Amino acid sequence: MHTSPTVLITGANRGIGLGFTLAYLARGYQVIATCRHPQQAMELNHLTAEYKTQLHLDKLDVTVENDFARLKVKYADQPIDILINNAGVFPEDHERAGIAHTRYQQLISALTTNAAGALLTIQSFQQNLLRCETPKIINISSQMAALHHAKGFAYAYRMSKAALNMLTCSFAAENKHIITISLRPGWVKTAMGGSHANISVEESINKMITIIDGLTRDDSGTFLDNDKNHCAW
Repeated sequence: MHTSPTVLITGANRGIGLGFTLAYLARGYQVIATCRHPQQAMELNHLTAEYKTQLHLDKLDVTVENDFARLKVKYADQPIDILINNAGVFPEDHERAGIAHTRYQQLISALTTNAAGALLTIQSFQQNLLRCETPKIINISSQMAALHHAKGFAYAYRMSKAALNMLTCSFAAENKHIITISLRPGWVKTAMGGSHANISVEESINKMITIIDGLTRDDSGTFLDNDKNHCAW
């Protein structure tokens, strides 16, 4: 790979992940764009033709340990400046269903992808990050993770994002060299965000990249919104 900065993005095939991919390509970054089914990721495949030397499309299902093992070998010597844990699921599909209608498998799916998947990603690429001067981990979180904002629905999603926030705090405390934050993109018009969302992918991405650019070690272990306001846990 080239010596320009490198960003690794999970769930890069659509929505916020694809938005990050486009933005960082435009800024000249090397982009390792990962998703579960790269052969079906039409936009990413089209981009590989345009950005032959910049875009590296790889299979990564964050719930499959063998996928991580393969990528650890492939990128063993590659410094990674920014890791964006974006891959996520919202198993309730915005149903305002209470606990009686929360299915066990929904909870397991959300925890496995949204929290355990992010932990595995950090484990797998921690050494790549440590090869950089100011490495950053961005865990894409949500207002729905905040305990003070609890509502009686979307238990699986809320619990998984609260667990992701704990990962942010715990890893930031353990590794002082890597700036690690939870970041709220806002209510974004994506397949997950739904049609009633109030911010476009492009606007959200621009705001978040401005924040990522300006992060210092004093920001590590914080939970920020897309205007860099500190959010209550």
